[in-house]
Amino acid sequence: MRDNTIHHAGRPHESRRGAYILCGLVLAVLAIGLWVRAGEAMPMSAVDEHMHLDTHQRVHDGGYPHRGSLMTMAVVREWACGVGHEAGAAMAPCDHPDLGPNSLPSGIHTTGYIHYPTYFVVGEGYRAVEEAVADPDSWVDTYRRYAALVAIAGLLACFAGAWALGMRGAALVAGTLGPSAAAGVLLYGTIANPQSAAVLAGALIAGTGIRWMLTGRGFWWLAAATALASGIAVTHTLPAGAFMLATTAALVLRRFGWHVTGRWDPRWWQVGVLGVIVVTPVIVFSWWISSHATIPNDELYSFATLDSWRTVVAGAAEELATIHSPWYAAGSLGAGADGNLAQNVLRASVHGLPAWQTIVVYAVLATATVRFTRPVLAGRRAAATDAQAGAERTLSPTMLLAASTLVGIMVYPVLLRVSNALNVGFDYPIVARYSIGFAPLLVWLVVLLCHDRPLLTKGLAALAAVTPLAVGLAIW
Repeated sequence: MRDNTIHHAGRPHESRRGAYILCGLVLAVLAIGLWVRAGEAMPMSAVDEHMHLDTHQRVHDGGYPHRGSLMTMAVVREWACGVGHEAGAAMAPCDHPDLGPNSLPSGIHTTGYIHYPTYFVVGEGYRAVEEAVADPDSWVDTYRRYAALVAIAGLLACFAGAWALGMRGAALVAGTLGPSAAAGVLLYGTIANPQSAAVLAGALIAGTGIRWMLTGRGFWWLAAATALASGIAVTHTLPAGAFMLATTAALVLRRFGWHVTGRWDPRWWQVGVLGVIVVTPVIVFSWWISSHATIPNDELYSFATLDSWRTVVAGAAEELATIHSPWYAAGSLGAGADGNLAQNVLRASVHGLPAWQTIVVYAVLATATVRFTRPVLAGRRAAATDAQAGAERTLSPTMLLAASTLVGIMVYPVLLRVSNALNVGFDYPIVARYSIGFAPLLVWLVVLLCHDRPLLTKGLAALAAVTPLAVGLAIW
């Protein structure tokens, strides 16, 4: 597991043409599958889709939800009379005179106000274009097709980013398809949800950040990618935290005589710039939420009221012990027993292969972290006993980033859960989907670290190709 450069992420003897063909085939199958599925008027997803559709409809009407807003009648009617909902029927019949927000099992209030308006404003632009060139049957499917396009853009960004980082052959297949190799990721390309932009934002941050660390150039591209992600959703900026951790670690270790190899020359002001980009929208939007709220948090989030700080501490320990992998199964995209034997076998793999990808990716990163920290710790011990230990020592930027990424994806759920308790007053587990933005960075780091392990790269490429293909066939 040696360090890699930006130009040697694939074996020169691998079939590049075959990799391009495979990537193109899987991307085409998947893109068509997502687009078709998005237009099938499926019941609203239990993953908060009715909340996001409510926000879409409010933006369409020229407004935006606040804390205390009731669910719009457009969504109530879709639940009761239109596409329905995975959770079951509304509590009042479609033609009942009392049909209203109190008819929804999810409650009368929307929580869509917590999301930035950026994704929804752009979605409204897409709706205007679609309605200008076509006559869509359902406004719900219009916003789902918008989500499909955003998810497809994320897939293409992974191809472009992997290629720009020098990945070829099996490495290119893994780098292109691996980040989205789970039904839980691809689900957001079929429902109305800002999470559909997670892979796109993650790819932009990972691509610009890795290039900056490997070449020493392009910090402002990383800052721009982080700003774009920060304007869409707070969780989309999580991969930027890995680069902030890596930069901080490099600067601290530099004071103890360590030197990062290559041209990368980090500065404290760069950590500050990224921090400001991430934190500023949070502060500004939190102020907006508080200034427009008509009900308190205690009323809206009564289902997860904070009982005691002991539960917060226990919850933080639970988050630390849980692997918040971006790759997980989603039954709504893998179900179905129709089709031939080959299709059914591929569909069945949708449920199992993401776990294997998690094992491979996390095992490689854990190994890299151990190999990175061992000489650092040994160097500190030697410095206490050996007068000659003051000589400059070297660090691999890729290994440093791998360790920082693993630490970041393990620690952010703890910080987020405690932050929710402090700022909002509720205690609720952190869901794995918040990690989806990490997916491109995780996969690309594994490919870079294992460039001299062709068998491992090919195995990861196989996992990366089969799962999206299986999802594409399952939803065709």
